[in-house]
Amino acid sequence: MTENRWSQGRLDYPSFNHTRLTMARERRGLTKQGLAELCGVSRRAVSAWEAGEVDNPPLDLLSRVLDLPESYFQADDAPCVEEEWVSFRALSSMTARQVHRVLSISSLAVLLSAWVDKHYGTPIPELPDFSETAGLTPVAAAEQLRSAWGLHQKPVKNMLSLAERKGIRVFSLPISDREIDAFSFLYEGRPFAFLNTAKTAERMRFDLAHELGHLVLHQGSKRNRSRATEQEAHDFASSFLIPADGLFAQVVGRLRLEDVFKLKSYWKVSAVAMVERLYQLELISEWNRRQWMIDLSQRGYRTSEPDGIIPETSQLFTEVFRLAREDGWNSRRIAEELNDNSRDLDALVFGLSIAALPGGGQGGPASHGHLSVVK
Repeated sequence: MTENRWSQGRLDYPSFNHTRLTMARERRGLTKQGLAELCGVSRRAVSAWEAGEVDNPPLDLLSRVLDLPESYFQADDAPCVEEEWVSFRALSSMTARQVHRVLSISSLAVLLSAWVDKHYGTPIPELPDFSETAGLTPVAAAEQLRSAWGLHQKPVKNMLSLAERKGIRVFSLPISDREIDAFSFLYEGRPFAFLNTAKTAERMRFDLAHELGHLVLHQGSKRNRSRATEQEAHDFASSFLIPADGLFAQVVGRLRLEDVFKLKSYWKVSAVAMVERLYQLELISEWNRRQWMIDLSQRGYRTSEPDGIIPETSQLFTEVFRLAREDGWNSRRIAEELNDNSRDLDALVFGLSIAALPGGGQGGPASHGHLSVVK
């Protein structure tokens, strides 16, 4: 890690950290040429700044252009999330600029997560590692995890809350990155997952279950971009959210499309996912599947979820921010401690407000906060 260096004779001013400039540029989705044009300099100048060849680039200008405080460029190296760690669903359709932008945003999420763990006690990760279990299918892994977590054959009431209780840190993707469905990775033992909140609530639940599949099936795997691993995560998610024995117990006689709507409401999944699961378990024929998919598409279920469930949001961040407000924190103060932009932080936490209580926090928050925030 690159530590702050202090300019000779100027012990009150930290020096410029060139790695931070590269990460800031990538977070804003800019090329070196694009940043150069915004700054009114040559591309060569930007390259020199990012290579650390210039001790004192114009931080005030970079701060304005990249919408980050000057302290951001003077802080220690930010956490580095490697591309090979991340389970991108559609990597082949993503540009290099999109990948770098998302990795930079992930770094900020890791920093915010560390801030939360520093000040407030949160659940430790409780995820098994099935990646080395020979012969274990995604379906069997889902069944084992449901049993271990005491879910049995009942619906998952709140997928996001369940993930958080098991130590997964779940964030929302900023609006500009919402062409990406979802992704996940492990960082120093902590599982992270990112969701596209522009999707339907049912789709978000399935996406999170899909990422849970990656986290338990593919830990340490560098082949997480293959079609095979994506199918494994999909099969895991389908089995985790709609367990076979639970569904078999509900199905009596010949199914109709109207039954799909009752079943999908009970299991809190999309109508399309319900049809696919019924077909997967051979409860409907190929002809039924094809005809029902056409009907669902005509009714708008391919692009939305009419009469869908209410979107789940982060209960962990809701509780953490409630405690933080009592301790006098708000978005601006947290951003200042992290040397970052409060708007970027807010975009990661499902739009939850972190406004301080009036008159609170005069003495500043304690270094050790509440022991537990999730029951």
